[in-house]
Amino acid sequence: MTERLNALVIVVVVTASVFVHADESTLATKSRDDVLARQRLEAMQQRIEAAETESREPGFPTKFASKPIFRFSDPARGCVAAAVWKLGDTGRPKALITTELHRTTFGKPCIAYEYSSLTATKFSVRSDDIKWSAPGTLYEFKAVPNGPVPEKTALRRLIQMREIAKRFVAVEEVDKERCELRLLTQPVDRYVPSNAENADGAIFLFAFGTNPEVVLMLESDGTKWNFAAGRMTGAQSVSMTIDDVIAWQGLPLQKGNESPYTGSISPIEIPGVGSDGSELKE
Repeated sequence: MTERLNALVIVVVVTASVFVHADESTLATKSRDDVLARQRLEAMQQRIEAAETESREPGFPTKFASKPIFRFSDPARGCVAAAVWKLGDTGRPKALITTELHRTTFGKPCIAYEYSSLTATKFSVRSDDIKWSAPGTLYEFKAVPNGPVPEKTALRRLIQMREIAKRFVAVEEVDKERCELRLLTQPVDRYVPSNAENADGAIFLFAFGTNPEVVLMLESDGTKWNFAAGRMTGAQSVSMTIDDVIAWQGLPLQKGNESPYTGSISPIEIPGVGSDGSELKE
């Protein structure tokens, strides 16, 4: 009996030891992942903070917000970290920039930028690796068909916007394959577009996985709801319906740094990634 008890104690101790080591290994991996996530965010943040904007419009913001409005990754496409940043702290944002850290583009780690102008005002953005001059915007606001009267409280208007967003369906076509995009039901930004009573606004994203591909903006002018949509994708075609009726179709891409929606790529050192795009060990 004593021998059996001793054997049982040994088994329990060994088993417990295995679990302890497994937990320690899991915690170590999680801790390293957390550190890399923070370092990669900081790498993108440094590039965004270096960007200066210029416009003739009085009071036009000169810097992008230091914190992103949305973060994501897309490992299947080689993107280890990404974020969306807005220009302007109050009112409707003037622009969005998406930053994506890719393991290897043209044989080396790179940061890919996507630029989207949300204003008719001309402006430019400059840094060591960003050169963008936006001549206007492709976003065009239209009344939401059969939209409700804007509620009088911010909470109720948020509920309205989320219900309106659910009426939209966004799809893109990549290599002749049709993909229906997923609505992220929580808006990534909330703002007040004007001084009108009950004015309100929000930015919703439609994503492939967690990668945003279409922007949906909903705004109340105090009397009715309006919407506008835009690309965050290089897909051949992208469109949106509301209640099964075409609401928006993305125009063909206009390449070059003087387009309302465009992009660029620059080399960058990515924490945890080697110069050849391989994963670095500790």
